[in-house]
Amino acid sequence: MPDVLLCNDSLMISDCSVGPPVGRSDHNTVCFDMLLPMRDPKNINVSRRFDFKRADYINLNNYLLGVDWYSLLTDTCDVNLQWERFTEVLNAGMEMYVPYTIVSVKNNQHHRIYPLYIRQLFRKKCTVWRAYKHFRTTALKNRYKIADQKCKKAVDDFITRKEAELIDQDNLGRFYKYVNNRIVNKSGIGILRDENGKQVTDDQSKADLLGKFFSSVFTNDNHVTPQIDKLVDPDIELSDVHFSPDLVWRAINKLKAKHSSGPDGYSSDFIKHLANSISLPLTLLFATSFTTGTVPAIWRTATVTPVFKKGISSDVNNYRPISLTCCCCKIMESIIKDQMLHYLLQNNLISKQQHGFLARRSTCSQLIECVNDWSLVLNTRNSVDCANIDFSKAFDSVVHSKLCVKLASFGIEGNLLQWISSFLHDRTQCTKVGNCQSSLSKVISGVPQGSVLGPLLFLLFINDLPSLFGDRMTVKMFADDVKIYLVVGDIDSSSVLQCGLDALFDWSLKWQLSVSAKKCVMLQLGHSNKHFKYNINNLVLPNVTEVKDLGIIVDHELKFKRHIQDITTRAHQRASLILRCFKSKDPFLLFKAFVTYVRPLLEYNCQVWSPCYVLLIRQVESVQKKFTKRLKGFSMLHYCERLNKLEAETLEMRRLKLDLVMYYNILHGFVDIDAGSLFDTINCNVIRSRGHPLRIIKQHCNVNCRSSSFVCRNVNAWNSLPEHVVNCKTTATFKRRLSTVDLTQFVNF
Repeated sequence: MPDVLLCNDSLMISDCSVGPPVGRSDHNTVCFDMLLPMRDPKNINVSRRFDFKRADYINLNNYLLGVDWYSLLTDTCDVNLQWERFTEVLNAGMEMYVPYTIVSVKNNQHHRIYPLYIRQLFRKKCTVWRAYKHFRTTALKNRYKIADQKCKKAVDDFITRKEAELIDQDNLGRFYKYVNNRIVNKSGIGILRDENGKQVTDDQSKADLLGKFFSSVFTNDNHVTPQIDKLVDPDIELSDVHFSPDLVWRAINKLKAKHSSGPDGYSSDFIKHLANSISLPLTLLFATSFTTGTVPAIWRTATVTPVFKKGISSDVNNYRPISLTCCCCKIMESIIKDQMLHYLLQNNLISKQQHGFLARRSTCSQLIECVNDWSLVLNTRNSVDCANIDFSKAFDSVVHSKLCVKLASFGIEGNLLQWISSFLHDRTQCTKVGNCQSSLSKVISGVPQGSVLGPLLFLLFINDLPSLFGDRMTVKMFADDVKIYLVVGDIDSSSVLQCGLDALFDWSLKWQLSVSAKKCVMLQLGHSNKHFKYNINNLVLPNVTEVKDLGIIVDHELKFKRHIQDITTRAHQRASLILRCFKSKDPFLLFKAFVTYVRPLLEYNCQVWSPCYVLLIRQVESVQKKFTKRLKGFSMLHYCERLNKLEAETLEMRRLKLDLVMYYNILHGFVDIDAGSLFDTINCNVIRSRGHPLRIIKQHCNVNCRSSSFVCRNVNAWNSLPEHVVNCKTTATFKRRLSTVDLTQFVNF
């Protein structure tokens, strides 16, 4: 059995290797490098920061409302000068109504701060301990034990209350942060290696190295502008965007309340508190920026935080950049994006095959369509070849000039196109590691990933991809994730797919969006599949029996056994960590933690992979079954009794209801999936029978993967629903009425 190295912070370990045993031992030596923080008691960093939690927002809003913004901002068309005047007034208000706080960080480690009464108990405990060490009497020893027990109880009670408050707040982000901090210790960016193999350990050198790498992935414009036909009539265009205080106020309130500030120093949480008082000046600022086609310089700056993906932590290629941009710029982007989306959807300009970053489309909608197509083919005993395409650094590789050409083809012209061009060009970024920042570097390509407009601009850049392929091939996209598949039976059909891959590669060269052929794979489904070989740029794509597609492990038989095994293993681990990490033993609090942290893992896109085999159903159910059994006072109760006490349902019942909710959304048009491509509904004008008017005709299935698919497995349950349930006006009403229907006959548990 091999020796194992365990560590709760993998980023501290590097160069792990196994050597020969020492002497006559049957254990090998394990050699590794460890990066440990240097502890210097004199190294105390003290910073003075605004304490926004104690800010007087009422008076600050009144102060800003009393400013004559028209005379302050409308006497100049220089948007940088307008921004400077706006920030001067805002900063002056912050100085008056936002108090300062002193933050002390010792050795870059934030120590837990307990309330005063707990700190007093600790001091008393230390005093008794020093007395006992000096006099060594039994009475002092007993006093120390009592003081120690009081400290432990006070700390446990304090943490328990904090955990209860955390659960009651129903803030998933804060909950994840709390649990992750309890179960894993991350010291930031681990040891890195430069191009010469030399170790990089200090934060400044790491920031410089990562900043250099992030800048190296940009694409240089070859200055060859491809020709592209206009997609709209000459009289259809979008050149102007309307701004008003009401629109700005709505955009501010749609922001997620986050405390991290961008390069301008303002967080979204702070801006949301000032929505009423800054809507007018921001409207004037946005209008000037749009009409002049210029963007304030600081809005084109981003602070990049490196995030480790997977693989070797010392390799800079395994880090991806997360950009933090200015909050006020995001507000303007949000208004522009909404009006652009309305124009694009109104004129049917966005491909139906694109499911990313769009309302009523998601990873679930794309996978439902794909699995339905594949299971239909397998049901006829045919085969499917599916090419999974991976673009190299897709969001960072978009060439700005070529993007503007494509935007013009959608009818986006005039001031809007000029503003987007200004927004994209002359951008800079710096990489931050710890408290150190790299120097500013130019961003010569790509759409800003931390922005609001960035995802939409990328969708428009690759929107013409489906037009490359004929009617025989099907293309599905989710942002830069692309799948191309078709039914194959002979060499002629395989050559059609190969021609499609060749066209894709030619398109990538034309628009300078490189395909990472080494990461592309072929998923070949069907028992009779002849396993034809395909290539991209003469590089043969490997044939695989399973592939991770949008978070779901899809196998060539569409049984999803591997996916279920993977999620149940991770769910068991998370459930056990919750029981070990939380001080509180309140079963209701712990089960709420389970619902928040574990159950989403077991229900992510379950409409795609929900099992019909009893063995797999039990495997998924075992996670909740074992967790509830370990709760205090629940070990002697039956599973159903435990769920009744917790007011919960079995996971199988929840998956059934999630399926029925998706049926409802598809049939009522709340999800952008063509219901006719999935279901055959009964025409009540022709056929008179019992039941509601949205009943589905059950299809004949020749293979298990078709009968267990989303389209077929719960048709009987849907047809059994009362008419007043399926005819609800909203999804929320449908869910509420669905909870009153007895569906136990359609589940095993």
